[in-house]
Amino acid sequence: MEYPLTFINLSWAEIGIFENTAFPLASLRKEDEPIEKAVERYVIGYMAFWNIAFIKKRMIYPFLQDDVIRKRGQDKIRQYVERHLPIEPFPKFYLVFLNQPQIGCDADGFSDVFCM
Repeated sequence: MEYPLTFINLSWAEIGIFENTAFPLASLRKEDEPIEKAVERYVIGYMAFWNIAFIKKRMIYPFLQDDVIRKRGQDKIRQYVERHLPIEPFPKFYLVFLNQPQIGCDADGFSDVFCM
């Protein structure tokens, strides 16, 4: 089964996003802002607001832009979504951190999947 996920690659995480027509991803953007920056701003703000993780941007380690690692992160998100199907595809963000020691990653360098 295919899921309407859009993936955004950040230097420190892989983000999978369910979109819907009432709240499209583009509505997060400021004028002339790249979608990656808008998603990064939204994700960090969400985590800070809900005290999910205390992340300071200067403490985030940029990760090697490797397509194999990105694919593994996307696969991890897809597997999570298959096991935890949303009732309705509200705009949901699924986040996998890539090799961020302050978050806690498994031996493979990936965090658990966080749903926002």
